[in-house]
Amino acid sequence: MQTTAYHHFRQLHYQPAPLLLPTIWDARSAAASQALGFAAVGTSSAAVASVLGYADGEQLPFAELRYLVSRICASTTLPVSVDVEGGYSRDPARIADHIAELAALGVVGVNLEDSVDERGARRQLPAAEFAATLRTVRARLQAHGLRVFLNVRTDTYLLGAEAPLAATLTRLAQYEAAGADGLFVPGLTDLAQTRDLCRATALPVNVMALPALPDFGALAAAGVRRISMGNFLFEALATRQQQLSRQIQHDHAFTSLFA
Repeated sequence: MQTTAYHHFRQLHYQPAPLLLPTIWDARSAAASQALGFAAVGTSSAAVASVLGYADGEQLPFAELRYLVSRICASTTLPVSVDVEGGYSRDPARIADHIAELAALGVVGVNLEDSVDERGARRQLPAAEFAATLRTVRARLQAHGLRVFLNVRTDTYLLGAEAPLAATLTRLAQYEAAGADGLFVPGLTDLAQTRDLCRATALPVNVMALPALPDFGALAAAGVRRISMGNFLFEALATRQQQLSRQIQHDHAFTSLFA
């Protein structure tokens, strides 16, 4: 069953239009996404951590993430991808074990990123080091007969790397050789650079919602295969909750709640 879902999820990255992946953070948001006709769902690490009262950056205990993911998988028949940040360990074998635990719940894909949070500061791991980790993770999953879509996130743009396109292309070559299924480049919004990156690889390229991100048609024309919402849908809903609560306080009535 998990293998069938994996193949379906993988195929969604090679459709005529990019895969629009909605952010989810609990069972209800997953079920709502399915009701709206989305083809798959993906968690945001920041949103999931916030729901449970933790800061982002692997502060959420993995056991709690696993339980929340189990409820998400029970609430939807859509393919589920989970943001595992840096893998909740620096040990490649342990990272693979974490992914295997999620796959046992029905998860078909993960985001695995090449930067880690160290005492509140984000550090990008050396490309060769992360590629070696990725290679080990892929090998251990294959040894257990597990098919999981490894969407590898590089933070060259988010962390302001010098010459970010060149840095991304260098990392892309190593990650592709190490077994990545897709490349996630949050922070990339420039269409020309997006086009150059997509032309440099056979892997599906994933971008993330930002104010400057071009529209979906332009991204598709540039070669983008997957578009993520990050934690911005979650934050927009939190802002809406605050607005409604303030209005109720101001009106001393619930009229705005039912408008």
